[in-house]
Amino acid sequence: MESKFNICPRCKGARIIDMGDTIDCPDCRLEFEKADIKTLESAQILAVSEKLDFIRSIKNNKNKT
Repeated sequence: MESKFNICPRCKGARIIDMGDTIDCPDCRLEFEKADIKTLESAQILAVSEKLDFIRSIKNNKNKT
């Protein structure tokens, strides 16, 4: 069985760079947390940058109220 960490959950590319707790995909230029890959379906996995953008938008909306 092929490791889930050898394939990008977004573009399904195989050129993966193992960074310890995360993997980087040079094809789609996204970074993913291995904990997410272990527990979530591919369609549910957010890249690290997407998570940070989501948190920033929540903080910005909270500051406006």
